[in-house]
Amino acid sequence: MNTSQTRRRARGFSLIELLIVVAIIGIVAAIAVPNYVESQHAACAASAVESLRAIHSSEVSYRAANNRFADLGTLGSDNFINDGHVVAGAKSRYRFALTVDAADPDADYRATATPSLIPGRWRHFYIDASGVIRSSMGAPASASSQPRD
Repeated sequence: MNTSQTRRRARGFSLIELLIVVAIIGIVAAIAVPNYVESQHAACAASAVESLRAIHSSEVSYRAANNRFADLGTLGSDNFINDGHVVAGAKSRYRFALTVDAADPDADYRATATPSLIPGRWRHFYIDASGVIRSSMGAPASASSQPRD
């Protein structure tokens, strides 16, 4: 090999080669990031639904034992809910609220799961004593919202 060929190989990558690699990385990132974000939304929503099911199950058990429904603190302290995050009111980027009918605590309760990030673009959930989970996209869910599929 002559010295000019050796010198050319020792110079490294050209600017064009580096720009092509950066462009490819940018394209891959542009495709992957939205899919990753959407999968995170779906995982958080599934966790919220499971937490509402746990709340409903706990309320049914508590009512059978005490003839009334209870708030999250009571369900947690009496070991009807074992998930400390749900009892504290926040899990998987959702906030949980549980209200018991003050006039008649053995008649009804309402629990909601509200997204803590971008509430206008994430799904909201609702459950009451009927056990039907309802959802609404971008707005708080209520008893009149569509039942979850």
